[in-house]
Amino acid sequence: MKKISLYTIGLILTVIISACQNDQSSLNENQSNDTGQKQANLASISNSAIYTEADRNQIDHVHGIGYPGNRNELLVATHDGPLIYHNQIWYEATTNKNDYMGFQAVADGFYSSGHPGEGSALPNPLGLIKSTDRGKTLEKLGFQGESDFHYLAVGYETNAMYAVNQQRNSEMEIGVYYSEDAKKWVDVALKGTPDQISGLFTHPSNSNLVAITSPSGLYLSRNQGESFTRITKEVAVSTMVFLEDRFIYAVQEPRNQLIVQSLQDGEEEEVTMPNQTLDTIDYVTVNPQNKDEIVFHSISGSLYQTTDNGKSWTILINEGKIKK
Repeated sequence: MKKISLYTIGLILTVIISACQNDQSSLNENQSNDTGQKQANLASISNSAIYTEADRNQIDHVHGIGYPGNRNELLVATHDGPLIYHNQIWYEATTNKNDYMGFQAVADGFYSSGHPGEGSALPNPLGLIKSTDRGKTLEKLGFQGESDFHYLAVGYETNAMYAVNQQRNSEMEIGVYYSEDAKKWVDVALKGTPDQISGLFTHPSNSNLVAITSPSGLYLSRNQGESFTRITKEVAVSTMVFLEDRFIYAVQEPRNQLIVQSLQDGEEEEVTMPNQTLDTIDYVTVNPQNKDEIVFHSISGSLYQTTDNGKSWTILINEGKIKK
């Protein structure tokens, strides 16, 4: 692939706002390649060895949301470690309370980057990691002590990934890179993208499909980021999530709203939103086991969930305060 110009990536990185660059957290060095066995043996969250019902009432700095492991468990990646919401109960990690930047849920667990925990002697930043047991053990995939990937996009089924590299490391220049196995990385051309980019996303089962959100719309590539075309109106799009045959994206104007668009014919429909006045939506996810279960997070620190495709909404976190 043609290498992205430093001018273009400079514009991209100017708009992609890095956060919590000085965060600190902790990393378990145990690794496992037998992900299938680990998934089969994984205890229910209520019997987990490293999670307990949450005492926390306040959440700061959410860095991602999703349903790792293809279970009905919503994980919220926070500055002070992961929280899991399951059967109307919040659980918090008691160990490995890592600041998971670039958090990406996949069918057998999650990928992330970020910073190691308080008191840890392990390298900071974490580099690229993967867990198949809710973060109890972390597989180190490279770049430990070198890179903190704030922006990752990983296919839920494929595990193919796109990464924004903001500082030169041992394998990458500054730019956007693609890998199918987290071992061999190639740079992405990004032809046809706008000057300002706010996020990067990929399809759960088709790694050729990658999308970019921006203040001027949502841009889609069908060739692994070689070239992009705007497929929405010229409107500010803050985030999105792919489903198999469609995607959901968040617009900021004239109001903060979720819109569903078909990948086949481009037909759109609005998702009925909560009655409250909403600010910018920064994360949205859908439960793979229930496509009517949509969750979004706003920049004010509120988390909303619907299990009936928007007919009714529940506030799970209200401006950083956990609802119990």
